[in-house]
Amino acid sequence: MEGEPLFPVAVKDAAFTPPDAPTYYLLAANGLFVERRTPLFTASVPVEAGVPGLRPHDAHLALHLPRLPRSLLERAVGFFRAVFGRWEGEAILVMFCRPPGDGEPWRFALDAPPQLIRGRFERGRFRADLRLDYKTCEKPGPDYLRLGTIHSHGNVGPWHSAIDVHDELYDTGLHITAGYVDSPLPEFAAAFVVGRTRFTVPVDTILPPFRTARRAPESWMSRITVACRSWSPAWRNAAN
Repeated sequence: MEGEPLFPVAVKDAAFTPPDAPTYYLLAANGLFVERRTPLFTASVPVEAGVPGLRPHDAHLALHLPRLPRSLLERAVGFFRAVFGRWEGEAILVMFCRPPGDGEPWRFALDAPPQLIRGRFERGRFRADLRLDYKTCEKPGPDYLRLGTIHSHGNVGPWHSAIDVHDELYDTGLHITAGYVDSPLPEFAAAFVVGRTRFTVPVDTILPPFRTARRAPESWMSRITVACRSWSPAWRNAAN
């Protein structure tokens, strides 16, 4: 019958007992296996192509979030713009949310984790590396959840780089990238990661239209440390 497996499916828990069947599927902590017993052999092998007889299933995501407040988005851009203007570097903010309850609506918050911009002097100017190191930061309150991150790409586009995808692989949550932050109209890209699966999120479903950058709190800027390699081959050649 369609929708039913052709063979029994067993779960390998603490009470597992092998079924009395020549062929059955076994769901274990490390995946799905098929167990076969014949007069010639007994084998258990990983299942790669699905279970015959069952209907297919696809990965999917449905976010239950409203759009982030415009004030937070514009304050984030103000922070990214200030960092880029001073060091031509990238920066990151951690997003938090408090789900609605007891008559209270959604609440959102941003905070800057301690972060390190590495770079070097080259031909008389500081040039930031593309890599940004950062630490964790505390939640703004006990009822808040870590929602994800929003980070900048300076004066280039907001697409998620291979480094971004790798860094976010095990970081469940919403990840937003801001590009062209030095322009009047920055652009954004968004993705949600869960279980090492990445879903593209339409920006207009989670961000309001951007209007103007707002001044970022000084506390955010104070959490940036700059590590500079003051003497590079390019600088040495220029000096000579």
